[in-house]
Amino acid sequence: MPNTQSRWDPNTRHHRFWILAVSLSIATSKGIAPALPALQKAFSNYPATMVNLLATIPQIPALVVLLFSGQLANRFGIKKVISTGILLMAVTGILPSVLTNFWLIFATRLLFGVGIGLVNSLAITLIDFVYEGEDQAQMLGNRSAFEPIGLTLVNLSVGALLAVSWQVSFLAYALLFIVWWGFIQVVPEYQPRQKSANADAAQVTKHEQPKYLLPIIGSAIYCGLLTVGMSIVNVYTPYLVLAHHLGGSMTSSVIITVYTLTSMVMGFLFGTFFHFLHRYIFLFGLFFMGVGAVFFYSARGLTTLTLSVIVVGLSYPMAGTYLFDTIANRIPQRMAGLANSILLVGCNAGTALAPAIVSALNVIGPKSALDGGIRLYGELMFALMLLTALLMWWSRKKGVRKSS
Repeated sequence: MPNTQSRWDPNTRHHRFWILAVSLSIATSKGIAPALPALQKAFSNYPATMVNLLATIPQIPALVVLLFSGQLANRFGIKKVISTGILLMAVTGILPSVLTNFWLIFATRLLFGVGIGLVNSLAITLIDFVYEGEDQAQMLGNRSAFEPIGLTLVNLSVGALLAVSWQVSFLAYALLFIVWWGFIQVVPEYQPRQKSANADAAQVTKHEQPKYLLPIIGSAIYCGLLTVGMSIVNVYTPYLVLAHHLGGSMTSSVIITVYTLTSMVMGFLFGTFFHFLHRYIFLFGLFFMGVGAVFFYSARGLTTLTLSVIVVGLSYPMAGTYLFDTIANRIPQRMAGLANSILLVGCNAGTALAPAIVSALNVIGPKSALDGGIRLYGELMFALMLLTALLMWWSRKKGVRKSS
């Protein structure tokens, strides 16, 4: 790999871009969602739920691999691990374009997930190591914006290539070769440094670890619940469009693109909103997820559907980015990799299990042609927002009592 250390300055726009560009690849597993109806026709002898898993199953191996990505980075170098993951995603992403066997395609999607696992937490850890303070918060917000940009590019490409065939649509993943090439050319192998104004250099004893693990695990649960809503938009939009005769695969791609562009813009604006709202930005994120999911369930026209996905698109860049930024600034730096991995386990679990969770909620939710579990999910997010608000109030009141 090129030796770029002598030309490396993480504060320049060029180098900031290629640190962030890693995140272009992370959310692209769901990019094939517009092709799911065509895939169901091609593999009509397989259950629809099984075909739907092609969009979300990569998150299962990703969930496992990301737990070890930090150890791999310590042994082989963070650049080598990230670049290997991106290259693996690029190769396995386009392989279904020449495959006709469902199980072989399923296997490539599992390998695609291995690539995600190698990249996911390290993309965040790299920012945590390089940047500090408000600069770190803004870069994390920008990073969350780059994920939907990558998903948007793949979504639109899949929608356009579907005009040829479902197999050709997988060539959209060739875009990841560009990300891989730019990253290895620009970003050097990185060795963590100690941050100033930070006591992270202190040894974290086994006695202290539970104190940090509890908020990390709690944040991971929140992340998982939020990513269920994100997956609902990506997986169910094509079916809703077809069920209500709102258009074809390109219409689905455009609607999902509107959603991802909204997430992108909100990600870029996270630093500004956080400056004014502070921790309450998290409550806004939960509120938007609840509103968006309920309106998505009841949408019967293009305008209502588009507005609902816009509202959902505002949610995760607010609430999810807040969780990652808060954890990064409350734990010792030596635990950053573990913390990011645990949070991403929650994210990946929510993404992978979203169809199953919606189906389970549908058993106790209102019945309709579209899964009633989506509406119940939105209502549960409202309840979670109220519970979180009460916990914030109680925590603040407890803090005031201690200081008095």
